[in-house]
Amino acid sequence: MSVTLVHKSGSLRDRKEKYSKDVIRLGRKPDNDEIFSDHVVSSYHAEIRLKGSDFLLIDLQSTNGTYVNERRVEQAKLRSGDMVMLGENGPVFEFRTDERRESARPRIVPLGGSWENGKEPIELAPGSTKIGRGQKNDIIVGRNQGSAVSTEHAVIQFESDACNLEDLQSTNGTFVNGERVRTARLHDGDRVELGSGGPVFEFQWKAQSRRGKRRAGESDEMFRKLERAARGGPAGDHTMIMLQAAQRYYKRRRWPLLLTAGVVLVAAVAAAVLYYRERQENAKLRQLASNVFYQMRAQDAELVGLRQRDSLSPELPRASDRRRKLEQEYDRYLESLGLYEGRSPTEQAVMRMARRLGETDLEVPRDFYKLSMAYVENWRSTPRLRTSLDRARQRNLLYKIRVALEQQGLPEQLLYLPLQESGYDAARVGPPTNYGFAKGMWQFIPSTAREYGLALGPLKDQPQFDPADERHNEERSTAAAVSYLAFLYSTKAQASGLLVIASYNYGQVRIIKKLDELPNNPRERSFWNFYKNNWLPPETRDYVMYIFSAALICEKPDLFNFAMQPVR
Repeated sequence: MSVTLVHKSGSLRDRKEKYSKDVIRLGRKPDNDEIFSDHVVSSYHAEIRLKGSDFLLIDLQSTNGTYVNERRVEQAKLRSGDMVMLGENGPVFEFRTDERRESARPRIVPLGGSWENGKEPIELAPGSTKIGRGQKNDIIVGRNQGSAVSTEHAVIQFESDACNLEDLQSTNGTFVNGERVRTARLHDGDRVELGSGGPVFEFQWKAQSRRGKRRAGESDEMFRKLERAARGGPAGDHTMIMLQAAQRYYKRRRWPLLLTAGVVLVAAVAAAVLYYRERQENAKLRQLASNVFYQMRAQDAELVGLRQRDSLSPELPRASDRRRKLEQEYDRYLESLGLYEGRSPTEQAVMRMARRLGETDLEVPRDFYKLSMAYVENWRSTPRLRTSLDRARQRNLLYKIRVALEQQGLPEQLLYLPLQESGYDAARVGPPTNYGFAKGMWQFIPSTAREYGLALGPLKDQPQFDPADERHNEERSTAAAVSYLAFLYSTKAQASGLLVIASYNYGQVRIIKKLDELPNNPRERSFWNFYKNNWLPPETRDYVMYIFSAALICEKPDLFNFAMQPVR
């Protein structure tokens, strides 16, 4: 089977390359099959590999990622007509196979109404196509006065072998073949009306056979004729013969039909009962798992508090054993619920990181994954992460901070806090604040520095480096910072690492004040609680998300397509 790559943009624009081989390599190096000069393309960026009868696109851990129909992928099955982009805003090519009849794209043909680009047929690309009179739609229609079309009226979702139409809660409705619908699967020849009396288009997809539809139409017509004849209406000889045969059949089969209908009804009721019971059981499991998780959180807070009071306490091993058993119980609940099944590797990474930082993976807000990935992309757009890590490695700071955190039993991901504060720069002097100048790698303000035993230098009120100020001392400032983090973790934040990060950023002003207003238990003092209720100032949310996304990247840079070594 041969394939053709039709280049739409980039250094190979307007070129067509045909291949009849099992592997097609894409990249900037001269030993690739397709050689690009675009700077966003990696040396060995991706490859297209024939597997059985399918073609797979595989990203080769490229720096800037690989996209299929605007969606970033690590591996994807390609279909004829798919658009592939190498790197964000990089070169684009269309993937085509020689099976053109099966892969012909669906299209809509405007029949009536006002269409922004005239009434030429519009081919649908894979993915979603929004239709409405607003300028942000993919297809703009009905911009005339008194239009029945809503700003965002409907969307067509094209996925491999199906096109589904969904009404976007439009004012005047969406109609398929005269019937108002909320959702409908479109078939070749269907007529769609946007609002009663609004613009009309015909859906065409020659890859779909009309035969089944035509037979269904003939059956519907025969049924209507039989129904009319049964009510005493006009009928031809053929229709009357069919009606008499149907009546004889019904008399013979009436009781078996009633019995069958009863069995079907009982089965349907049984299925509904089973579904309801399964949902109840899942809800019960989730509640039990949630209870165990917050017991774990309370145990974590107790462990850190114990270490602060007496690092040799005989209670520490017993408390650690209780914590370990709780975690095993929690993991069993998650396995029973299948919480991670069907999730992408990056989604799983986000959920696990949230759990490590003290928030339950059962309650991750719906938009949190998308937000996390947006901050991952923010890090990709700047060299700050790499330069800061290089500075930390040169002075062995990552190891020193990790050891200090481990001694207090704190999450190791807190070592990225000084990344956001100063880029691991011990000489950093922050801007003036109402509390004085923040200084050093951990950006202590004067009052907190004194509280945790750091000596201030004579230049404490000046915006300059002061070698006599212990806030600039890497070892002493790290010890003070970890003590402060342990205090927050074991008291105010109730073992939520994410709330510790938020509190460190905004201190007594809002976060800790809000925490003090909440009941002193882990379920109430939850970062998810702050996130869902919009209690985080924008600056603090940015601060937390930069640290969270940096931890994701540094743990598994290859998963997020960063060309760097993991932080161990």
